[in-house]
Amino acid sequence: MPDTSQQRHAVLAKEILRHDQAYYVEAQPAVSDQEYDRLYRELLALEAVHPELRTPDSPSQRVGGEPIDGFETIRHTVPMMSLDNTYSQEEVREFVDRVQKLLPGELLEWFVEPKADGIAIGLRFEYGLFTSGITRGDGIAGDDVTANLRTVRSIPLRLNELGQADTPEVLEVRGEVVMTRSGFEKLNHERADAGEPLFANPRNATAGSLKQLDSALVAKRPLDIVLYGSGEIVGGPAIDSQSDLLDVLGQVGFRTPQNTWRCSSVDEVLDAIDELDRVRGGFDYDTDGAVIKLNSFSQRERIGATAKAPRWAMAYKYAPEQAQTRLNAITVQVGRTGTLTPVAELEPVFLDGSTISRATLHNEEEIARKDIRVGDTVIIEKRGDVIPGLIGVVKEERPAGAEPFEMQSATGSRCPECDGEIRKDESFVAWRCINTQCPAQAAQRLEHFAARTALDIECLGDIVSDKLVERGLASEPLDLFSLSVEQLGPLNLGTDDEPRVFGEKNATKLVESLALARGMGLDRWLFALAIPEMGRTTASSLAKFHDNLQAVAGSPLLCEVIALDEKVAETVRINPRSRKNRPNSDIDKAGRERLYTSLVSEIRDSLGRLESLCFAKITKENGDHPPNYTTEVGPSVARSVLDWFASETGCATLECLAKLGIDPQGGRPSGGGVFAGKRFVITGTLPTMSRDEAKEKIEANGGKTTGSISNKTDYLLAGEQAGLKLAKAKSLGVTILDEVKFLKRIGE
Repeated sequence: MPDTSQQRHAVLAKEILRHDQAYYVEAQPAVSDQEYDRLYRELLALEAVHPELRTPDSPSQRVGGEPIDGFETIRHTVPMMSLDNTYSQEEVREFVDRVQKLLPGELLEWFVEPKADGIAIGLRFEYGLFTSGITRGDGIAGDDVTANLRTVRSIPLRLNELGQADTPEVLEVRGEVVMTRSGFEKLNHERADAGEPLFANPRNATAGSLKQLDSALVAKRPLDIVLYGSGEIVGGPAIDSQSDLLDVLGQVGFRTPQNTWRCSSVDEVLDAIDELDRVRGGFDYDTDGAVIKLNSFSQRERIGATAKAPRWAMAYKYAPEQAQTRLNAITVQVGRTGTLTPVAELEPVFLDGSTISRATLHNEEEIARKDIRVGDTVIIEKRGDVIPGLIGVVKEERPAGAEPFEMQSATGSRCPECDGEIRKDESFVAWRCINTQCPAQAAQRLEHFAARTALDIECLGDIVSDKLVERGLASEPLDLFSLSVEQLGPLNLGTDDEPRVFGEKNATKLVESLALARGMGLDRWLFALAIPEMGRTTASSLAKFHDNLQAVAGSPLLCEVIALDEKVAETVRINPRSRKNRPNSDIDKAGRERLYTSLVSEIRDSLGRLESLCFAKITKENGDHPPNYTTEVGPSVARSVLDWFASETGCATLECLAKLGIDPQGGRPSGGGVFAGKRFVITGTLPTMSRDEAKEKIEANGGKTTGSISNKTDYLLAGEQAGLKLAKAKSLGVTILDEVKFLKRIGE
């Protein structure tokens, strides 16, 4: 290849990238469209003759490649946490006060920026080259949509140089993929001309575009991106604040929020929120609020995060728009847990960027409280992308003869999904389908079975669960063990018009995860089976005291807890010293005394047996009265567990597990373990484990976890954003382990 061709290609690529930056990021085009097209055509012609010039960062790589079979699920190196949000400025004040209490006496600087209404995404660059793009997903892992993101021209394929500073070895940036308002209008106009259905709003169009398997189609969509955050950063310039971060992102070629404010007080924060509300209508992308962040990264690190959200940031959402329309009908949907939810079928109305034809009505009591009737003119409002809510009725416009809504009348007392019996759960003011085989509930069971805190089955989220049930591949969790890669790979997660194939890679991961699940412990399986009232803590407790599922099914411990509860209730009923139980004769009183004394003795014997196993703890002695006590598992849960195992569903589950050769093992760890008798506190975000997973490993090795640091704490297991617990542990001389050191200690 002549040097002149290589040199000319380098010049063209540099020119085109410069013009992309000017047009898509800076909104200041430097050349005409015709001149840009001429440069681009020349570059394509050169690459046709010299294919070796077609590098990953060439502008030609934005046109999209061959369609793919499906998206691979990738784990984020640093979790993508969501933000707490509010619609109240008073709660913003409380948030600022709360952070100030966590950082007493320190000056706080706040950073306010627009909250783009798009799809959260993470971009990874290695030595300046764009290598991958991942959706938020569940915050721990998301879909690899790199091929689609390469077509977005406001994402640089190679970062600009940073002058004297080194290019970071790794730079992960976070932001929102959006569709411009002008681009959305043009796209819908083109779809209307072609007789295709219109998109409801820019956010839906963005989400649909990123899910396309054909990146060449995505290249035709007017997608853009706004960057405002970071994940993993290795090397490069020092970045100590949000303002520093946005400066660096702008220098390397990203579009960042166009209006931001640095504030030194809560009043300035609220002024910035109000000013943003006044100017955001002029943005070419949708926003639904303001994000308030601590500017200083060191202060952020010191106050850390909760399990779900950082303590140093909050999203303020602007007041939702409202509209009036007519309620044409009330239909009933069956949720994944069997709950029947009434839904308003509305005369379509445009609201907050989309056409609304349905709204949730929550439950029968809510409908009665608001006196909502079919035919009413109603007021609806929409907050973000959540299904709209019906907030009121214009009663002066009510038509004659409008009847109150009743669930039994509307459904004929049958489940609209499976025609099974429905009953009202008075404790939750909800009607439920009691048919455990109802298809509407099946997907929820699959999703729960696969959860990280259950059997941690990869690639089995809500959409895949829905489709497995819909296609008849699985109706119960144990059906999954009979599925093969050949069956799962072609599974269509989309629609017939816009297919999205599950793919062989994801199918292989799912099947491999199921193979690993066969060997998981009793605690995981007890939780995964979705036994009523069986939480994660209860499952862990039962697993410590039972060898396997059969042992739990006929557990003497649980029977004793139930008997103990019944005896205590009986002592209350017959207590001869109680005024409520005053006897009518001396003989009656003496008989009650003997029975009462005998029951108290039996209760003490029972508690002694349970306490010797550490299954119960006496909290207070009461003389001749039954002592106060707590048990590892309470009587209500004990009844629920035994009833489930005795039920048709429980018996069928045990039989199926036996046929599959699955026998989860429990019992106490032998030999005490490397952490025998040691107390742990877990804080921050661990790189590869959830806190529940870390807790399991600690307990499996003889340790115990507590929630707060004290002089009795032996170890602090600290991840990212460890915050105040880390500082306190250092001051008390507590041994601090990161994930790597922790895993080495237990031999993993």
